[in-house]
Amino acid sequence: MMGINDHLPTSDIINVKSNPKEILNNKFYTNYLNTFRQRHHNMLSNLLNKANKALKNDSIYSVTLKPQLAPSNDPHDYMSLARYFWPDPDKQDGLPYLRKDGYPNPEIETVKDYSLLRKLFDDVENLGFAYYFTRNDSYVEKAVYRIKEWFINPKTRMNPNLNYASFIKGQELGRRTGVLDMHPIYRMLQSIPIMRLSRKWDHSAERKLKNWISKYYYWFIDREEEARKYSREALINRVNEGILPTGQQPYETKRPTSWDYSVFNLQALFLLAERSQYFGFDGWNYVGPRGQSIKKAVDYLLPFALSDGKSWPFKNINGFETNNYVKLLELAFVIWPDDRYLKTITILRSNNREDNYLCIWSLMTNRQLWTCLK
Repeated sequence: MMGINDHLPTSDIINVKSNPKEILNNKFYTNYLNTFRQRHHNMLSNLLNKANKALKNDSIYSVTLKPQLAPSNDPHDYMSLARYFWPDPDKQDGLPYLRKDGYPNPEIETVKDYSLLRKLFDDVENLGFAYYFTRNDSYVEKAVYRIKEWFINPKTRMNPNLNYASFIKGQELGRRTGVLDMHPIYRMLQSIPIMRLSRKWDHSAERKLKNWISKYYYWFIDREEEARKYSREALINRVNEGILPTGQQPYETKRPTSWDYSVFNLQALFLLAERSQYFGFDGWNYVGPRGQSIKKAVDYLLPFALSDGKSWPFKNINGFETNNYVKLLELAFVIWPDDRYLKTITILRSNNREDNYLCIWSLMTNRQLWTCLK
């Protein structure tokens, strides 16, 4: 079996501007690299445990299982319910539902499309990387089965759209933010090149999956030029309007779960910056007219993360879980050479048990950095 350490270069990392970062002599980075390596064997064990559970799981993953249909009445249309919307108490039928920000309606659990889609992405990712380390074809066979079940099989497949994602009962279509339901698909897609090496990989199924994704893409956006324009304009607008010169994110801090949404919005900005970079715009280092930037938003949260939220001046009903913020800092250090991030990571990582092996490889190779944002 191949060891994880065999795939971790110890040479310089290249930053977003393709300049080498001379950091191997940095004691904080060196210590953190050693910490990575100490954790690798445990991470591999956890990966195989997850893959083995996925291998033995015979339950069905399909959008056709939900007890209520989308307004289209097509059982193959994906649907998820808007998280913070509740029945209108002043109306007999409760429609349309009203927003109650920060308070999830447990009714969302009655429609399983969202949770099944996430399980699909996680399972295929874990199965693919488990095959990489073990060369056990059974993992690939199961991954192919799941891909066919969700995207290809006529009885169980999902239609290539998210027309009813983040659906508010009483409305005709889902919300635009529903497209976020599909964003972890990259976790599944990154495992596919690995599985092509297996004799159990189904190339015909891969072609059909590509066809499904093409249809979904054209549903999502018509032309690449629009994507180029949108990614640049969206990032600029969100930095200019959504970040103050101090780094505070006012639209997020006014929410009842202000810490979680401040981190979540930063994750979205990181993904948007990665996409804008792909289209030739350096969104990572964009500075707004009042000095706003993504880095300032990262820095604003730093002291509060270190103090477990003490002195956080905003309403926050969910506590101060820092694991997702640590993931952002791991990526932030690759983008911006700031030793404060490494110091904070060293302190906070010991308090967080979740491991993201794909993120760690990406950090070490400076490739596909958005894999850190699960």
